[in-house]
Amino acid sequence: MDYNYHTHTDRCGHALGEDEQYVKAAIEAGFKVLGFSDHVPFKEVHHPSERMDYAQMEGYLESINALKAKYADKIEIKVGFELEYFPEYKDYYQSLLKRCDYLICGQHNKTLDAYSYDLYADDEDVIIYANQVKAAMESGLVSFIAHPDYFMLGRNRWSDACAQAARIIAEAAEKNHIPLEINLNGLRYGKKLYGDLEVYPYPFPSFWQEVAKYNVKCIYSFDAHRPTTLLEKERIALVLDQLNGIHLHIEEQFRI
Repeated sequence: MDYNYHTHTDRCGHALGEDEQYVKAAIEAGFKVLGFSDHVPFKEVHHPSERMDYAQMEGYLESINALKAKYADKIEIKVGFELEYFPEYKDYYQSLLKRCDYLICGQHNKTLDAYSYDLYADDEDVIIYANQVKAAMESGLVSFIAHPDYFMLGRNRWSDACAQAARIIAEAAEKNHIPLEINLNGLRYGKKLYGDLEVYPYPFPSFWQEVAKYNVKCIYSFDAHRPTTLLEKERIALVLDQLNGIHLHIEEQFRI
């Protein structure tokens, strides 16, 4: 693994560190590509603990583009955004894509006014989540799906609806040739009890068992919220242990 395309900045309100510190950490870790993908801002919402304000977007783009030039001889840097897919904002997302290198979908909320899947996701919510992620892939806007099993953070059991959601997402990923991210940051929540199973909320084994039935590319991402996270390569071993025996198509040198 010589890349990470899921990197945040302190503008989102729940990450720490200066932009350049992330770059220096990525170089120390031996990455060839570092992609920044902080949460998309919206003019009409103010979520200081979830995403940058709209007024901060220009500074974000300017900062990362300046780092591109400064470190061009050491590492390839890309700038993007992590979006929740709401179809009414498709034109806005398209306008952002003209100004950055890529977009990823990390579906955290059911609606823009912050109905969060990580607080509670019943079976109906899980299917809504899966169809929102499917729509993001069908939009042609996103380069990969971040933490596609995120909904398990707001649950305490795996159900038939969860399995159906995994199939919806995997089928869409296969059809649209969109990679699914094995997120290395779910470890920060510690292990939770799901029935008799005590595991990290994501990557969730049952979800990836369904994905393994499809021809889907998978990538690792650190989902870094502090520079030192990029140095913690042991996270991969912990995740591999949780997904032991599940055969996935891992892209070790993924490029956008």
